[in-house]
Amino acid sequence: MQIFGTEHIVYMVVSAAAMAGLLVVFRLFIPKNKAFILLKATALVGLVLIIINRIVVSKSRSGTFLDFIPDTYCSMMGFILPLVVLLFKPTTKIYQYAIFAGAIGGLITFVYPDFLVYFDNFFNIHPFTGLLYHTLMLFMFLESLVCGYYVPSFKKWTAMPVGLAFMVVFAVFGNTVLGQSNNMYLNAPLLPDTILTWWFAGILLLLLYTVCLQVYEMAALPVKEWSAVKAFARLRGIFTRKRKAAAGQVLTNSETDEQEK
Repeated sequence: MQIFGTEHIVYMVVSAAAMAGLLVVFRLFIPKNKAFILLKATALVGLVLIIINRIVVSKSRSGTFLDFIPDTYCSMMGFILPLVVLLFKPTTKIYQYAIFAGAIGGLITFVYPDFLVYFDNFFNIHPFTGLLYHTLMLFMFLESLVCGYYVPSFKKWTAMPVGLAFMVVFAVFGNTVLGQSNNMYLNAPLLPDTILTWWFAGILLLLLYTVCLQVYEMAALPVKEWSAVKAFARLRGIFTRKRKAAAGQVLTNSETDEQEK
């Protein structure tokens, strides 16, 4: 099969239409306090799909448990995201990290599923479950956002670098202790002969996350509530206080000099 071949394009069109239709239904007819039930059901289906996919991957290799363990960004998020959605509230930092990080992995693979070229049959359980769980990662983000279950927050920005750091630690453990060859592409570029290493991609992801948070605030909040505006106001306040303190010190020194004269 080919990326952007007939099967892939049909899949994207059908999936996008299905997601859009479901999101409209959820938005119009599902109360906000009930949205979490549908979201958790989606997460449960996604968890089942990633488990099936990893079993198939393991059997296609040596068949050991080591091959079942996630060894890529997306397969790791395939476990992390549904588990976080099932176990944590959307106000927690780990949720803020998982929902966005999972969505990015899902979107990239939804558009560019590089594993398709290794298969002739689109409905082979290996690529099919792979596409499905990636699509559900994207859908969980959209579902959570549209239904108001998840509200992006700059206050929890640090959750993203911490979450990515955890993934790196897990990948290092896999490469050094478990004997995996290139977990999370730490030892080689994601694309051969490019600078797109995990470290470079991680920095890009942090920048993208920051930009998306700002765009969300610009669309959803008044200007005075933007985090960037508040940060600028705090900085201006700090510099203003320092200038006043410096001016006060100069005045005090001048008065002291006058008294000495």
